[in-house]
Amino acid sequence: MLAQSLRVASRPLTRLSTRTFTTTISRRADLIQDLYVRELKAFKPAPVSASDAEGVVKSWVAPKPAAVPDVASFTNELAAYETSEVEVEGQAEGVEGQSAVVEEDWFEEEEAFGKEEEAKH
Repeated sequence: MLAQSLRVASRPLTRLSTRTFTTTISRRADLIQDLYVRELKAFKPAPVSASDAEGVVKSWVAPKPAAVPDVASFTNELAAYETSEVEVEGQAEGVEGQSAVVEEDWFEEEEAFGKEEEAKH
């Protein structure tokens, strides 16, 4: 083993360098990309001036100030709200001639579903 390593070390360096592996990358010409890049480089945008925006942009106008609300009407409306009765949907009405709301059974399908399951098994 030692003799073999001495033989390798005694070889000239030029012989080792001739055995190296080199590759070259062949570049395929991409015509579409070349055309695109050429057109991008040739493009010169038109200069923009401040007068170009005048026809497109609206001039700014300050909004109108809000009108002051009438406090007297608010106090009347608040008093009417406080004196009104609370209406709750679903409660029986105290007025004669109107019947109480009948509660409906919304789960009728579940009962039928249970019967179908029993029939299948």
